[in-house]
Amino acid sequence: MEAVCHRCGGSLVDSGIFCPHCGAPQLRVQEGDEADLQQPAAVQRSGTRDRHKVSWKPAITSALLLAVPLGLISGLVGFSIFLLLAGGFAAVALYRRNCPSALADGQVGWRIGAVAGLLTSFIAALMEAGDLVIHRYFLHNAGKIDQQFQTMAQQVADSALKSGSEGAPQAAELLHHWVAFWLSPDGHAAIQLLTVAIVSFGTVLFAAAGGALGARILAARERTRRAV
Repeated sequence: MEAVCHRCGGSLVDSGIFCPHCGAPQLRVQEGDEADLQQPAAVQRSGTRDRHKVSWKPAITSALLLAVPLGLISGLVGFSIFLLLAGGFAAVALYRRNCPSALADGQVGWRIGAVAGLLTSFIAALMEAGDLVIHRYFLHNAGKIDQQFQTMAQQVADSALKSGSEGAPQAAELLHHWVAFWLSPDGHAAIQLLTVAIVSFGTVLFAAAGGALGARILAARERTRRAV
């Protein structure tokens, strides 16, 4: 195909960089050069995606290995922010050890820590449920457990009645219905489920924060090691 000037449309000489008719400079871009220009942007986009990509099989394995002892300890000693932060950190460290080629930034660490926290809360909830079953049906402590729930529900009811004593009559009547519910066996179950939900949410949140923090610290340490 004959090359033409982009300004005047005249025929161009193959070796010329200026149009012999109007003198306009001619810019020539070969296909290989265009591909080279597009390649860095594609590599950059790919690197960004890889940095946020999680290899889920080693991630879940690492999270599960940490969640089992974390869940057992949480079920025994209760909710511990420091323990959950350390658990999320350890889950990310184990993930990077099991999958050295995988990149792990703050987002990846947050996801892995959240998975570890979710598994931890599940195991801790199972331990709590098992403990209640054992004490109620095998150790015959049902009366003591019911008394604890009754005391907790009564405290919630007294607080609600105190805060709503100055409200409208309709609101006071509705409040008394709620108090009756909290003092019932269904209310006891609702209090237990609500407690488990709140603790589970906190477990996932702090484990995810520990994972994000761990990923950032480990990535910074890796960059320092490479620089040295």
